Amino acid sequence: MNLARLFRMSPDELRTRARQALSKRWARPPACKLIASSASPSFPAPPPLDSPDAAATLQQRRFDLLGYQDLDFGSPIDWHYDPVHQKRAPRQPWHKIPFLDFDQVGDHKIIWELNRHQHLVTLAQAGFRDEVLAQWTHWQAENPYPIGINWASSLEVAFRALSWLWVRSLLGDFHPDLISALHLHGWYIERFPSTYFSPNTHLLGEAVALFSIGVMCPQIAEAAGWQARGWQIILQQAQTQVRPGGFHFEQSVYYHVYARDFFEFARNLAARNAIAIPPAFDGAIEKMNDALAALSRAGRFPNFGDDDGGRVIAPLPRPLAPTTAQTVGGIYIMSSGDSHLFINAGPPGALTAGHTHADALSIQLITGGRPVLIDPGTFCYVCPERDRFRGTAAHNTLQLDGADQAQPAGPFAWTNLSETVVDLWYTSPAFDLFAGRHKSHQRWVFCLKSGLNATLWLVRDLVTEPRPSTGSHRLAIHWHYLDLHDLVILAPQDHTWTESDERWDWSPVYGRKEPAWVLRFTRETALPAEFAVMLVPRNHGVFTQTAPGSYEYKEPQGSHQFIFTGDRFTYRVTTAVGVTEHHL
Repeated sequence: MNLARLFRMSPDELRTRARQALSKRWARPPACKLIASSASPSFPAPPPLDSPDAAATLQQRRFDLLGYQDLDFGSPIDWHYDPVHQKRAPRQPWHKIPFLDFDQVGDHKIIWELNRHQHLVTLAQAGFRDEVLAQWTHWQAENPYPIGINWASSLEVAFRALSWLWVRSLLGDFHPDLISALHLHGWYIERFPSTYFSPNTHLLGEAVALFSIGVMCPQIAEAAGWQARGWQIILQQAQTQVRPGGFHFEQSVYYHVYARDFFEFARNLAARNAIAIPPAFDGAIEKMNDALAALSRAGRFPNFGDDDGGRVIAPLPRPLAPTTAQTVGGIYIMSSGDSHLFINAGPPGALTAGHTHADALSIQLITGGRPVLIDPGTFCYVCPERDRFRGTAAHNTLQLDGADQAQPAGPFAWTNLSETVVDLWYTSPAFDLFAGRHKSHQRWVFCLKSGLNATLWLVRDLVTEPRPSTGSHRLAIHWHYLDLHDLVILAPQDHTWTESDERWDWSPVYGRKEPAWVLRFTRETALPAEFAVMLVPRNHGVFTQTAPGSYEYKEPQGSHQFIFTGDRFTYRVTTAVGVTEHHL
């Protein structure tokens, strides 16, 4: 931690960090003190068991985790092992383990995913009580506090506690030490919350687990305090983490879903146990639901930002109300028929923007529920390819001089991120028009929703001089796709840019890579410079640039002209019955 960061800390942050630093080394958990209680708390039921075969595979100790299948952690299970990269975390006190060091530990995410014990819930649902008991007992022996990587994250401790509470709701108190083990987890979460380390979904998940232990284990002496403290943090975070428009403050679609899971689960638990739910909390959840409804009307979500695949085991959420909203957290949505185009013009994610990608003004297109223009995904958090997947070249936007739009500062931080400015958002039954800029890159997106062609888009990019200098700059515009049967990317005839179609990678789920492609337009030129493409379902027209800022698309039934003059725009359509013009 640098000196400047230290001077920016509040007195409370300094006290909290100092207390936690001392506790990591010297604090030892107290004995679990039990008190009399007549409460009969109720825990939400897990979702229905998907398949008995999945539970049978788990009984054989073969695991499908994240994007990996049939993982073997050994027999007995090695709870500290990454079988994908064949690396083992050291058996040391947890505060000494560099869990972000891929060379030493491998991918800690894989280790932690197993140690969340969500698979024990599946085994319990299928009636494999003996297997649950065997694995749980073995885990206790192999992970005595404070030894091992599985104590290195308060969020992971929280996930594990929630899993044990679900198993307990299915099987009862299946081991004499279960309550004391839950007490240890509650003590740990209360002592090491991510108040200043990761005050995002980490802090939220920890609060949900602390609240849950407090509600479900009233015989623990500290339970009432944990319940109150956890509920207080949850309510606070609903106001902090949900931005006014309803989108989660990390600017990641996946993390929006993830945070909503936590809030929905906490609300469900509170309602089942007659705990008062403030209207403001319900309001925050409803805003999140509205945002999610807008993003999901394509049949799947666009994948802006990180996606690590983890979810809260929770009942199916309340149905989402239909919505026609066209903006969510700076994501602009153009819909035509069964095609939905998403433009990322949102602010950087909160804190260090750790789950944001360098993808300002990037576009994704989903048609018929299938990804057409894609975000290549996340793939990993700490492996050598982390920056490649979250960098600018991995997204459908423009890259200047081979550089990312911001500089990585470790796997979960950026420096030099800047806001995207939206200059125009016009929508009508006939067409939509977006105009926005990020640093020296300006982008216009036009969507024709009715007319001669069923659907077409024009995307125009303009790059101005980023600093007082002369000379040429390397420009690259990327279009990532899986299969262009649903789309044609049409460049102007006789353009002078270099065009290449190359192999890339797509990570549909954390840890998995599948083949994809990128169509790349590049040029080395003085600035300003511009380029445009048409996105059309079928190639039955001719696209030309007629002058700087002016383009024409001719098809058999007529022609479309797009004229950009400074901040003015003209759309002219010519058919056999005449000429129609729109001016903005």
